Amino acid sequence: MASENPQTEESHPQLLSPSELGTKEYWETFYDRSLSHISSKRKPGAHITPTPEYITQKAQGNNDSDDEEEEVDDDDDPGTSWFSEHNAPEKVLKFLTSAKFPLSPRNTLPRSSTSATNKKKGLDKTTEQPSILDLGTGNGSMLALLRKRGGFKGLMVGVDYSPRSVELARELQRLKIHSAYESDDYDDTDEESYTSDAVQPPEPDEEEDDVVVADNESATEAIPVPDEEESTEIRFEEWDILGSTDPLTKEEKKAQGGKGLDWFPYEKGGFDIVLDKGTFDAVSLSDEVVDEGGKGSGKIVQRRVCERYPDIATRLVRKGGFLVVTSCNWTEEELIQWFTGRTGEEAKDENGEDGLYVWGRVEYPRFQFGGHEGQGVCTVCFRRRCGKA
Repeated sequence: MASENPQTEESHPQLLSPSELGTKEYWETFYDRSLSHISSKRKPGAHITPTPEYITQKAQGNNDSDDEEEEVDDDDDPGTSWFSEHNAPEKVLKFLTSAKFPLSPRNTLPRSSTSATNKKKGLDKTTEQPSILDLGTGNGSMLALLRKRGGFKGLMVGVDYSPRSVELARELQRLKIHSAYESDDYDDTDEESYTSDAVQPPEPDEEEDDVVVADNESATEAIPVPDEEESTEIRFEEWDILGSTDPLTKEEKKAQGGKGLDWFPYEKGGFDIVLDKGTFDAVSLSDEVVDEGGKGSGKIVQRRVCERYPDIATRLVRKGGFLVVTSCNWTEEELIQWFTGRTGEEAKDENGEDGLYVWGRVEYPRFQFGGHEGQGVCTVCFRRRCGKA
């Protein structure tokens, strides 16, 4: 079991004010409208798409109906529903398929044209492919993108606490009407860099460095997924990360009489890659609280549910695996503090006890406002240490 992050009431960032976006009822209604939208729009599969601006306006209490309808109703991209105006799905795709990301298909899939490289990397058709968990999967568009255009062919599971979300994701996947299925062409107009704070093994004929770059043809081209029968089916399951009592380790499963989640890779100790695309944002807007015993005081302390989220998310990742979190409500520094309990260079320390450290990040266009510089969205890639629990 992962040791708890060194979080105290003073160590995590200031909590956000609750909003309706943090309620299950809001998202049930949202995805219910999305399901209805599929059949009502002229373009097959089109559905409501919440933009970052819409989420921000709702969180700030801006309920202007005209603006809301304009922001929500996006007919152009039926398969994307998270931070699309910042090109976040494609940026995360490029990051995960970069040759320097250890679990990229470039490093795990054998390529028929590079048998020498396959042999050097120890790759063959029996090589186990990375497993991916999408936390708060929404409409399931990111998993479709990673499967169709990213080339990931291992176990893929999308979970959401909203039954209507799961229904929507399954229906869109069944009909294959996500935007990822519309074309194999990759938009190569983005020349941003993707950085890693950990020094990676050098690529052939390259010097070792600390930057994961995806701004050249070989690093950004789409990797067609092999034959469908060679890939495992994408699964979508209803699961509440904060409300579940399901075991997350082999030991816990054994203690519960062998009962557990049939989609969780207990033998590996968790998923290779776990994605969070605004789920922590939504959880941070929830006003739900939990009672916890104060350490050593014997007193009962009430805490917001978002304070429990980072520890549970960490446990879903196997040791040595990756957690990729994208947020529009938290700054990069705040996100790092939430998930590592540390700041600055300390958050990049890969040594020590079980927990997360900063492995890399995705660079987005920066802007200046009021004398401050920032990004409209941030993505941080954490890695789970292999130290003792």
